[in-house]
Amino acid sequence: MLDRSGTLDVVLRAGRLAPVATIRIVTFHRIAEPAGDEPYDPDVVDATPAQFRRHVETLARIGTPIGLNTLFGALDGGPLPPSPVMLTFDDGYRSCRDVALPVLRELGVPATCFIATGFCGQPRLYWWEKIAALLHQARGRSATLAYPAPLLVDASDPGARRLLNDLVKDTPGLDLERFLAELRAVLDVPWSPKLEAALARPLIMTWDDIRALADAGIEIGSHTRNHRVLETLGTDELRDELAGSRRDLENQLGREVRAIAYPVGRRPPAAVRRAVAEAGYRVGLTNASGVNHVWPSALRRVFTLDRFSIRRLSTERTLSDAMFRTQLAIPALAF
Repeated sequence: MLDRSGTLDVVLRAGRLAPVATIRIVTFHRIAEPAGDEPYDPDVVDATPAQFRRHVETLARIGTPIGLNTLFGALDGGPLPPSPVMLTFDDGYRSCRDVALPVLRELGVPATCFIATGFCGQPRLYWWEKIAALLHQARGRSATLAYPAPLLVDASDPGARRLLNDLVKDTPGLDLERFLAELRAVLDVPWSPKLEAALARPLIMTWDDIRALADAGIEIGSHTRNHRVLETLGTDELRDELAGSRRDLENQLGREVRAIAYPVGRRPPAAVRRAVAEAGYRVGLTNASGVNHVWPSALRRVFTLDRFSIRRLSTERTLSDAMFRTQLAIPALAF
């Protein structure tokens, strides 16, 4: 109704005249057509290729696409263009190069890709994709997982994947490899590095792919090494995820890495944000749904913007085009 009535266009046009700049940053993960029986996690497919093109066209029409350098400049007091919008990708799915890059080039829209570096140099699955694959290939349909706590896992239950993902996200000090090994054993899944590599290669970018993105003008940031929720880690692991990922990227790309997007996208506690700054990052992005208001320089001491808690707007394949435009215009209604 808001879309058909023209209300959204009015709100977005009015934003160009506001004295406070609003930066809208949209997050994508994987771009793909729905697949009936593939072993991958369907929840990370944020758009079909056709949807993605429409979303990028919308962003280019309602705002001025910007990159990280403009964001850094604005946070340091520099100017912003009218209605700045940013487009970002998390994780490092191959669709970023194969599907998104041609659209971005054609439409002249910049983007930033945040990479979980621990999966680029060797063909292995992201931990949530491995959970999805194990459930998909389970020969034992129902079993009790002992670690990190007794849990009945029913591989035929559509909610099992999210239950297990949440366990990884929320358990402090989890030994992830032990957890995945036990899950494979209780579900009686035949598994090997060769099998995992065969699943990972068509899904996840290699370092050559990432260098090709960077050479094409896509800005590259960190998404940690192993995509662990930072507040669940001990001091040494946290340091490795932050500084190690930044070092991986700089060694491979030969350029400075200044931005990180937090795995799972939660706003991290103050101690983690301090560790992010100490690791050399200048900005941290969440998926805490919302937009970012950048006040005129004279008012920034009163109205501050935490550069290590930059908000983004999430997407989802079931999101209608009208709802996508609605969350850009009225972030309080965002997905």
